[in-house]
Amino acid sequence: MSKKTDYTFIRYSNCWEDTDILIKGLDIKENEIGLSIASGGDNTLALLIKNPKMIYAFDLNKTQLYCLELKMLCFKMLTYEETISFLGINDDYNRLTIYEKIKKNLSNEAKKYFDNNLNILSNGIIHAGKFENYFHLFKHYITPLFASKKTLYNFSQMTDTKKQKIFYDQRINNRRLKLLFKIYFGSKIMGRLGRDKNFYKYVEDKNDSGKDIKLRFEYGISNTINKTNPYLNYILNNNFSMNSLPVYLKKENYNIIKKNIDKISIVYGDLLSLKNLKFDFFNLSDIFEYMSEKDFHLNIDKIRELSNNDARIAYWNMQNKRYIKENDIILDKDLSDQLFKENKSYFYRDFLIYRVRNK
Repeated sequence: MSKKTDYTFIRYSNCWEDTDILIKGLDIKENEIGLSIASGGDNTLALLIKNPKMIYAFDLNKTQLYCLELKMLCFKMLTYEETISFLGINDDYNRLTIYEKIKKNLSNEAKKYFDNNLNILSNGIIHAGKFENYFHLFKHYITPLFASKKTLYNFSQMTDTKKQKIFYDQRINNRRLKLLFKIYFGSKIMGRLGRDKNFYKYVEDKNDSGKDIKLRFEYGISNTINKTNPYLNYILNNNFSMNSLPVYLKKENYNIIKKNIDKISIVYGDLLSLKNLKFDFFNLSDIFEYMSEKDFHLNIDKIRELSNNDARIAYWNMQNKRYIKENDIILDKDLSDQLFKENKSYFYRDFLIYRVRNK
């Protein structure tokens, strides 16, 4: 990423890559060691369900690591109900009282950060990111211009893909939506309000990003159920519901993650800074979106160095087109295509699974 990128605040307080297809794609075996970009922490936590030996969670943004550390602490010290409320799913909880109960177990840096930003805890940490605020603005100021609150809520609760598409075409997909979608999800507005303009530095074609995301959204609602989709529900309702929780917050997964929580090791730095480690699986989010072609190849060389034989690599492309073309790092195209059809997060152009054959 660009050195000019500001890393002094939480950019993503949730992960926006589909956890379900990530877990299927990585096919983690017990006692394997993995590398995972931290981001909001959700996907790193969810990978513990597969009982790996260890996951190293890395990020260049320390506030993302603080976010993961806080979520880990919830699993260590709180009940399921307390965790759901403290993180921000429910509105009727004294989150600062809970924070006082657990903060002594945070690292000094994380504790200092949250002590100085109590407002993001009182509102719920899952609503603290810049990207989440981008969707709050969308919900409050943009959606009323093309559909009523009731219409969008009813749409978010649908359970039949054919009916979802018909409802969308008849009740939502009007001229105002087409114009607003193109503008609001275009690179200029998303770069300013949701992400960072530097994230688009290496994107070849910035002009159609809003149009591209609209087409991906329409593909998504034609193939996945709205009611259980956490990403759609957050965008349209500004929160998850108990029917649309992220994988790491589903009750049936809580005790498994709690039992394995100490298997996460937090690492400050980028992929190139890692040394003396070997991995069986890599969750790399859309990390290659933000780097030059030259840096992309340097990172691929590093992955080769860090990989055990048959290591799996999972990552997404959003606007950029980053594809590994190496004889010993092989794309599982059938699996990648199959899983992308199940993708519940609408921002990405594709999802890729590679296997490393280095022996």
